Amino acid sequence: MKLTFKDKHDFEILPKRIEELEAAIARDEKALSDPALYSKDFAKFEALTKAVDKARGEKEAAELRWLELAEMVEG
Repeated sequence: MKLTFKDKHDFEILPKRIEELEAAIARDEKALSDPALYSKDFAKFEALTKAVDKARGEKEAAELRWLELAEMVEG
């Protein structure tokens, strides 16, 4: 199966995007590991929690898309 231009572009950029998402998740999880954050700044705690959830979803979608494209490249 021939890859479209968009497929080729996605295949090239997704690994970097996945790394960026992993870094953002790690950064935000580190901030969330502060036991005082919940009581000290609940709004920040809530925002970080939502950001981590969103980034995890984006990362999962990007990984699935990349695997799909990798199978097309190999096939």
